[in-house]
Amino acid sequence: MAQMAGWNSLANIFLASAIPIVLIGGFWTRHLIHKSGGKGGIGWQYIRYTVLALSLPIIGLLALNNALSSEAATVIAASVGFAFGRRDDS
Repeated sequence: MAQMAGWNSLANIFLASAIPIVLIGGFWTRHLIHKSGGKGGIGWQYIRYTVLALSLPIIGLLALNNALSSEAATVIAASVGFAFGRRDDS
């Protein structure tokens, strides 16, 4: 059982470190696009994939620590549903 606890801690560290990596990488990518003369705005594709990339590690952390309640799952599902359910303006 002690070996399983070590795996759980390692998975928690990996999932927790994924969240700031996604945020920093996303902001850095947007900065490079604007710096190279890209058009303004952040775009729905950026929002969609950032929401997805942030929600999966959060779900994993909550599930591994037995803290994923129905309320948290509903809020996460609603945010992903809104991001991917929105119709493109173009």
